[in-house]
Amino acid sequence: MLKLLAKVQSFGFTWTGIQSIFRKEIIQLLRDPYLVMFIIALPIIQLLVTGLAVQRDLKHIPTVVVNYDKHSASQELLKDFENSTLFDLREVSSDEQLMARIRKGDYRVGIIIPPDYSEKALSGNTAPQINLIVDGTQGTIAKTIVDGANQIVLSHNRKLLSNTIGAFGGSEDLLVPQSVALKAKVLYNPKMSSAYYLVPAILAIVMHMLTILFTSFAIVRERESGTLEQLMVSPVRVTDLMMGKVLPYAFIGFLDMLLTLGVMVWFFNISITGSFWFLCLASMIFILCSLGIGLLISIFCQTQVQAIQLTVAIFLPSLLLTGFVFPLEPMPWFIKIISYSLPLTYYLEIIRGVVIKGVGGSELWFQTGVILLMATGMLSASILRFNKQLN
Repeated sequence: MLKLLAKVQSFGFTWTGIQSIFRKEIIQLLRDPYLVMFIIALPIIQLLVTGLAVQRDLKHIPTVVVNYDKHSASQELLKDFENSTLFDLREVSSDEQLMARIRKGDYRVGIIIPPDYSEKALSGNTAPQINLIVDGTQGTIAKTIVDGANQIVLSHNRKLLSNTIGAFGGSEDLLVPQSVALKAKVLYNPKMSSAYYLVPAILAIVMHMLTILFTSFAIVRERESGTLEQLMVSPVRVTDLMMGKVLPYAFIGFLDMLLTLGVMVWFFNISITGSFWFLCLASMIFILCSLGIGLLISIFCQTQVQAIQLTVAIFLPSLLLTGFVFPLEPMPWFIKIISYSLPLTYYLEIIRGVVIKGVGGSELWFQTGVILLMATGMLSASILRFNKQLN
């Protein structure tokens, strides 16, 4: 009986004990300013940044126009498109230029107005038609674009009818203009399936996260195990040490990338329509960039817990602000600065461009070059920072 009472009392609590442990934990927590900053500031920053990124509707979509008509009727239609704030128009001179701009990714939408548009619109005999060319890489956005364009054309038709009735006062001899017809063509992803958009992006996200984690513990692990001092006094140069840390994980990351691409092709039935070898080259550069980020985290952090925290702090904006979840177009300019400072933003354009659109190095050289500069910068910063710690 006494033993049973002792066990029951052992599961009880005292305010003195709770206060002692509580005081110890607070003191220990305050000794780690990085953890306090992570706990308090990160949720607020993430909420503000994410809220600003998602609160706006899709607007100002880059749109390229070929107007073969050039008369007032077609100009009025284009004015309605521009006044909608959904489309930002820029004219080119030919279908070939329009398709090249969309293929390169500079524009999501193309509008083609035929040369007989005004003639058909004013004759009242044949309905004029315009062609809407949409980049279907992002299925949800493509649906929004097509629906928005249909609403604009419908509103334009109502305005034409209202103006005509108002001008002729409801006369029986009234020549009613024909309604404008919109013919939409969705490129690359005609069914606007979300799998074509999401699966390559998920592959990129997973590879980015894993490769950062690979090296974020590289130096921290040596520091915590006490072997970092031995490396410091060894004849191995800093550059050799850094590259020796990175290259094994680069090989593993590249092998993982090939395996995940195989799963994408064989399991999800998403074929690589562009250059496979260019995708391999760009992916290798991206992996080195991600490994450089992880290595820099490892050098700055003192413990593996800090490395995990900083990795999460980098991963969340990469998940939310790179075009993986939310489109970049409606984001405020200061959020876009963050978006375009993240390597994943450029790699998503590369992998989607190669897999879905079938483009290659001639269209994606800029994105590849930016990631290469970032990779060089991250690895160089890691070497310089570690060398400074040694000195």
